Amino acid sequence: EKTEQLFTLSDQIWRLAELSYEEVRSAGLLADTLIQEGFSVEMGIAAMPTAFIARWGAGSPVMGFLGEFDALDELSQTAGVTSPQPLTEGAPGHGCGHNALGVGSLGAALALKAYLEATGRQGTVLYFGCPAEEGAGSKQFLARAGVFAGVDFVYTWHPADLNQVQSSRTVAIMGANFNFRGITAHAGSTPHLGRSALDAAELMSVGVNYLREH
Repeated sequence: EKTEQLFTLSDQIWRLAELSYEEVRSAGLLADTLIQEGFSVEMGIAAMPTAFIARWGAGSPVMGFLGEFDALDELSQTAGVTSPQPLTEGAPGHGCGHNALGVGSLGAALALKAYLEATGRQGTVLYFGCPAEEGAGSKQFLARAGVFAGVDFVYTWHPADLNQVQSSRTVAIMGANFNFRGITAHAGSTPHLGRSALDAAELMSVGVNYLREH
């Protein structure tokens, strides 16, 4: 029943192709659709303008769905073409089906709402709009802000070449910036008084890489 609506929404987000934390129109399309379907929507949660939560229903269980909608830099591409053919050279585009990620989860939320309505069972359906899946992330900030408190379970999904429930795990990513400052000294007469910022950066790189691998 919702196929045409969801496909249209996915195509719209494909064409918008907004980068991490800049998905204003993409998030707005998803939020507007949820409002039209009877959900209440709170935008800008956890101090992120493009993060939002949509609610429908009441009581337990409290069931959530994660939706992402960010694009990647320089991946502009004509839809349905398997060789490089940018819509706009150097512009952002959707990799890994990110235009479908948020829409697919939205479809699941609508299907669960319809099921609860048809059966008369109680439950709360939540949709979490999660920006920057391929950037610095947002779910860790949502968790830190307590957005997931009281939720019984949360589903997410990702496009693949077959339908399955995956039992594999992946590691998380958290970005950080480091500054290295050295002390100058005469390399011939007093090298022991110097501190090389470059050496520090290289040593850190090697050490972190060993930690990552082992």
